[in-house]
Amino acid sequence: MMFRRRVKVISLLSFLILVSVAVGFFLGIIVSSVVNKKKETPKFWREAAMKQLVKLKPTEAQRKAFEAPVDEAVKDLTELRKQAIHDVWQIVDRALVKIEKELTPQQREQFEKIKPRNNPRNKPAGDR
Repeated sequence: MMFRRRVKVISLLSFLILVSVAVGFFLGIIVSSVVNKKKETPKFWREAAMKQLVKLKPTEAQRKAFEAPVDEAVKDLTELRKQAIHDVWQIVDRALVKIEKELTPQQREQFEKIKPRNNPRNKPAGDR
């Protein structure tokens, strides 16, 4: 009798631990993706740069003076990122054109389903 109770308790505790680990794992993945997505925004870049500059213990006047160069750098980085994404898609598109030339009609049909699509949101404003 005592043995069965111990087995039940150990089984339930093991199950609880397993469920806790699984939930923690999936919550960790979700939090990680949210944090990584946030790091892609220019607003985060600005906040991160200003947070690093606070370590210098600047005066209020210096802090205000730091804002203009940081804003300019964030703007430049944003444009550079947009251009890089555009350049990447140009390279991918060129490769797709070369690959498509070598395909049979049946392969082309399948290729249309699997080939990457150029996302217009990622293009620089001038190309939209």
